[in-house]
Amino acid sequence: MLVYLVRHGESEGNKKGFHQSPVVTLTKEGIKQAKSLANRLTNLKIDFIYSSPQVRAKQTSQIISKKLGVPIEFWENLKEIKKPSEIWGKPVDDDLAMKIKKLAREDFIKGNKKYSDEETFEELNQRGKNVLDYLLKDHKDQNILCISHSAMIKMIVGKIIFGKNLTPSEYLNLREHTWLINTGITVCEHTNKWGWTLISWNDTTHL
Repeated sequence: MLVYLVRHGESEGNKKGFHQSPVVTLTKEGIKQAKSLANRLTNLKIDFIYSSPQVRAKQTSQIISKKLGVPIEFWENLKEIKKPSEIWGKPVDDDLAMKIKKLAREDFIKGNKKYSDEETFEELNQRGKNVLDYLLKDHKDQNILCISHSAMIKMIVGKIIFGKNLTPSEYLNLREHTWLINTGITVCEHTNKWGWTLISWNDTTHL
């Protein structure tokens, strides 16, 4: 089985540099990126598309689905990590937002503690496990495209590499020291011999 993990196209939050809620939309450039990605994917065999239901991912997946003629299912497990809602809409360099993020990060490292209404490491970790378990159970012999978000894709890859041994600190190192470009393609494979492996990371040759 091959799984293509794709970050959504450029969003208004990406362009303008603010913390995003689930309803932030794609920019004109993001729509263009999604169309370029769709053209690229016509060269691949894709059996099914799963997408985060958040608007920026939903728009990206709909463009691809229309081009490929492959159905989409919107899947809550692929949504972006939830950050404290107090920072939604605030610039990334806003003093209050930076203070809240620092406190939330300290709680995230503890595994199951939270600053306010954000997602804990344990909750995100379980979502990553659920994604891989479900894909393996229901799509073992297929090629699946998953349209998601940077932090969630990194969690899925973290589960592929570290499995049940993934720690909050290891995940944060992966998240903070790797980069995923909008519509970048990350490919993972599962075989009976090797289990899950990471094949390629952040392929953007279509841009």
